Amino acid sequence: MGNGADSLNDSGSSSIGAPAKKELTPLEVSGVTAVTIGTGIWSVATLIMVLMRDQLEASGRGNWIAIGVCGIILGLLGMRYTKRRVARIERAKAN
Repeated sequence: MGNGADSLNDSGSSSIGAPAKKELTPLEVSGVTAVTIGTGIWSVATLIMVLMRDQLEASGRGNWIAIGVCGIILGLLGMRYTKRRVARIERAKAN
């Protein structure tokens, strides 16, 4: 029967005459935009949590503000890292 369930390699050609696979090229994405947006989201969330501090502490979630601050700090470090990475890539392309 020719329903395609007979073989795992049912591509219509044999493995000997199969065309060579194309090499994948990496995407040229710097990551600066994603890290910046994430840091902005952490900043807004932390600001909201600071405004709602009393309610957070009453419900036993007072540590959420510290988590938000850590998110901001890690985001700033990530922004620095990605910007330096982009600069290194540009210098390598120039040489």
